[in-house]
Formats: sequence, structure tokens, C-alpha cells
Amino acid sequence: MEYINEKIIKPALIGGVITGILAFIFSFIPLVGYCCCFLYLLSGIITGYLLSQEYLPSDRDYLISGALSGGIAGFVSWLLYALISILIILLYGTMALSYMAGVGTHYSDLYLGSTIMGFIFFALFLLIPLLICLVIGAAFGVVGAAMYRIAAEEIMKR
Repeated sequence: MEYINEKIIKPALIGGVITGILAFIFSFIPLVGYCCCFLYLLSGIITGYLLSQEYLPSDRDYLISGALSGGIAGFVSWLLYALISILIILLYGTMALSYMAGVGTHYSDLYLGSTIMGFIFFALFLLIPLLICLVIGAAFGVVGAAMYRIAAEEIMKR
């Protein structure tokens, strides 16, 4: 962990937060929302660009910063999603959660009938997307940073 320094964290935070907000916003647009994971590529590209502006990074720096920025982007988009979900639950009750999850009215009593089951369902409703966003974000962030590294190397050759 001593390898991760301020030169890597600052670009990763900038690229991750910007892309996380964009991924959250675009997730509400039909059909585009299913392709939001490709925005995590953008986090790696932004981070790679910012990283190369400060110093001459190694391949390892690109990969680490890409994974960090993609993970941060996934976390930011999940956090905004979780805040909206909690706000909807507080405003409209647990029945809104069952519709958001696609459970519908028939099975909502089964899942939300007891307080413990409601809490477990809500926790899973929030934690599973967190894991998915972090893993997909980190993977696509690495790919985006590697794409930027390859493109920058080709431009430097010319």
C-alpha cells in the first residue's frame, strides 16, 4: 500500500467522482442506462490523462490508478443510487421498494411482511449493487487507463 501515493490518488478521485456522477445521471435514460458501465472506461481515461500531466507514470501506475478511479466511480454512482432509494423509502414506504426491485404487489407481503425480512431485503437491495458497481467499475477503469496508455504511446511514437 505504500506504492499508492498522492500523485495517483488525486487523479483517481477526480476521474472517479466525475464519472460516478455521470454514470448515475445516465442510468435514468432508457437503454443508455444499460450501457453505463462503459462510462467507467471514461474514468480510467480521465485518470490516465491527469496522471500523465503530473509526471511520467509507469504501466503499474496506470493500472492502479485506473482500478482506483473505476472503483471510486462505482462507489459514487452506487452511493447516489442508495441515497435516492432511501429517500424513496422514507417518502413512499416499503411498497415503493418492492416496485423498484421488480417484486410487484403479489410478493411484496412475502418479502416485506416482517420487519426483519424487510430489513434483510433492503440491505441486500443496497449491498448487491455495491459489489457489482465496485467490481465492474474497477475492471472497466483498468481497461480505460490501459486504453489511454496505449493511445498515448502511439501518439508519442509519431
